[in-house]
Amino acid sequence: MPKRDYYHHEISKAFEKDGWTVTDDPLQVLWEDRLHFPDLGVERVIAIERGKEKLAVEIKSFLGQNFSHDFYEAMGQYDNYYFALAEVQPDREVVLAISSITYEKFFQKKFVVRLMELKKIPLVVIDVEKETIQLWIR
Repeated sequence: MPKRDYYHHEISKAFEKDGWTVTDDPLQVLWEDRLHFPDLGVERVIAIERGKEKLAVEIKSFLGQNFSHDFYEAMGQYDNYYFALAEVQPDREVVLAISSITYEKFFQKKFVVRLMELKKIPLVVIDVEKETIQLWIR
């Protein structure tokens, strides 16, 4: 099992407070001969006639010494989970969850904003002190 990110608990709680049910912690995705581990699988009922909205949440704390290294690692993990889930659970959207501190400090930089836009990576910003979702960027 992979090591949990520093804000794992707070981000999990934020999704629960927002009406999501944590179904997998971590989510295990088997594609071909490789097992992938997005941090959380969450679901919520949208409306009875529409079914469920499902997410695979990749939590990143970005507390390492080098943001660029942490960011490249996060992008690689996101891509792996995105491609694996497209094959085995195409109804599950992959999102990246970060703290509001990380968002303010790093995710306002032009390079990061543009890359996230080009790759169309959904971002969920969490207030880790209040354990609440602060912002969705889709």
